[in-house]
Amino acid sequence: MIRIPTWILVGVLLVQGQLMLYSQKESPPMGYNGLTPLSESDSIQLVNLPLLTLPNWLKGPDAPTLPHIVDNSLQMYWRPVFAQVGYECGQAAGISLGFNYAINRERDLPSNIPQNQYTAHFTWNWGNGGNGWYGVSYFHSFEIVRVLGTPTVDVYGGMTAGGGQRWMTGYDNYYHSMHNRISEVYKIDLSTEEGIHTLRNWLHNNLDGSPVGGVANFYTNAPYGMQTLPPGTPEAGKYVVTSWSSANHALTISGYHDSIRWDYNNDGQYTNDLDINNDGVVDVKDWEIGGFRFANTYSGGPSFGNNGFSYMTYRSCAVPYGSGGIWDNAAHVVYAKANTEPLLTAKITIEYNCRNRIRVLMGVTTDTTSTTPDFVIGFPILDYQGGCLFMQGGTNEADKILEFGLDLTPLLNLIGSGTPARYFLLVDEKDPEGWGSGQIISYALMDYTNGVVEVSSGQSNVPINQNAQTKLWVNHNVVFTPVNITSDTL
Repeated sequence: MIRIPTWILVGVLLVQGQLMLYSQKESPPMGYNGLTPLSESDSIQLVNLPLLTLPNWLKGPDAPTLPHIVDNSLQMYWRPVFAQVGYECGQAAGISLGFNYAINRERDLPSNIPQNQYTAHFTWNWGNGGNGWYGVSYFHSFEIVRVLGTPTVDVYGGMTAGGGQRWMTGYDNYYHSMHNRISEVYKIDLSTEEGIHTLRNWLHNNLDGSPVGGVANFYTNAPYGMQTLPPGTPEAGKYVVTSWSSANHALTISGYHDSIRWDYNNDGQYTNDLDINNDGVVDVKDWEIGGFRFANTYSGGPSFGNNGFSYMTYRSCAVPYGSGGIWDNAAHVVYAKANTEPLLTAKITIEYNCRNRIRVLMGVTTDTTSTTPDFVIGFPILDYQGGCLFMQGGTNEADKILEFGLDLTPLLNLIGSGTPARYFLLVDEKDPEGWGSGQIISYALMDYTNGVVEVSSGQSNVPINQNAQTKLWVNHNVVFTPVNITSDTL
């Protein structure tokens, strides 16, 4: 049996809970005494995201001239800044601002109504420890959105409906979410002039000549004690961050301003062509002119800085992390998918009383008599997560029951169109104390290749085996049109 972990993004283990921001409204775990930065091992893994670089047509003397100011918060795709309620900074910045902008830009939809806004809590609640005590990196949430999607605020029932413990129930809600996806996540290296120029172009033209550019996210500290831009300079009196500390917070870059200024060496000049740090090289680390504009959902959200925004100097992106720079000297961008149509999904209902003791896998084999799959895939949800709570996070008996959906379309690539196959639901229990008990109420396939066909396993109310794996299966033949490569050149 081969297990293909679809929740691994470009070989990066997305470890949750390492970028943390603790709420003022809830009590942290006993023994917690400060914000927790990225661990060394997590940092090594996360910096291996693929690098987005400047295309050749945007380089050199013939490249299009960029405007001195870009502010994508003025675009209709930008969701108005809001105040997060807990430790969901990664999701507030990465999903509710960053992804929200990206997908509405693809669909040409406004972001000022709940039907086109995306909640931070759906993705946050899978990794926050169950009680909402922990922050979760937006890399983990991006993978949820890539593999499974995310609901709008309207479908979720509100931006923070159910609080930090809730897991959304209802197959239709999960199927809706499957249409809201990303395809790729990239980082932009901001330690060099070319990297700064790459992000400026991304903000202006999305690196593809679009009339409207994108936005970006980054990790650093929650801003405090900010300076204001000096009198007599562009945007004088507006807030600016000139140096950062340890990374424990996520923010969103909405634009840039090439003329803001800060006199780092106090010589009374604003220069980008002097070696002010005396390292023998003139580079971005010496720049005193220009910066990005970012939004913050913490520290009051809209009441933070200037209506939720502040500037940050280009130099503060480039100097080493730990010496005033942002984490990894990197910004992160997502490519949203305008349309995603699942071909095959699983519709599952599970009753269980201690949700972090189980995980859900799916498998397939072309041997329709086998009791063991040839291929197994895991997911970034329902994976020993969420604390020892009822499945929906509440305390009522009905909260033990969770109805959800999983996109099985990737399995079709393993077997081909028109191949009879057996599709497995696998529920693993790891419960040495014996706290958990429950059952698989139902399992069915949903085939969308020709209308909608529901194929039930014919099994119901199957007890979940103690400290073992419980298997259910469905035999089905899916006929679909595979992707054809029509050219042998890129």
